[in-house]
Amino acid sequence: MGLIRIFKNSIKLPSKKALFALNRENMRDTMSYILILMFLVCLPDAIRITSNYLTGERSIPADLFITQLIIVYPLLVAFLMVAGVSFHAGIAYIMRHVTKRKLAYQQLWKMTAYALTIPVIILIVLRIIQYDSSIIILIPFLLLHVLLFQMITVFPRRRS
Repeated sequence: MGLIRIFKNSIKLPSKKALFALNRENMRDTMSYILILMFLVCLPDAIRITSNYLTGERSIPADLFITQLIIVYPLLVAFLMVAGVSFHAGIAYIMRHVTKRKLAYQQLWKMTAYALTIPVIILIVLRIIQYDSSIIILIPFLLLHVLLFQMITVFPRRRS
């Protein structure tokens, strides 16, 4: 299956071989992969919210809660995923400009999506253990941008 191959290559980043293999993946697989990652990030919170609702903290009717959990929550996650990857790809675009590398925004978007794997795994672990320190939560984001910088510098410089 393609998603397992993508996951294995994403873990190997910023390896040059893994980077070029991931750049050959189609956008459908990229979007599917990122949606699954974002679902996994939100899963601990969804479980916690459902557990709290079932144990007695019922401020809304059950049918509205189920609608929110099944329809609204996944759509919100998908929107935030696209917006978040686009924002970080914009930062990568600035890095590309500073380092004078030959990369299009589309390539940077895919690179950003795949570079999210390790930071997302760290974030999932932090959410599961319910560690909410603001400074520690910044570590995955810093790691993302370090990975992006390393990945960008693999590509050749533009000729002036």
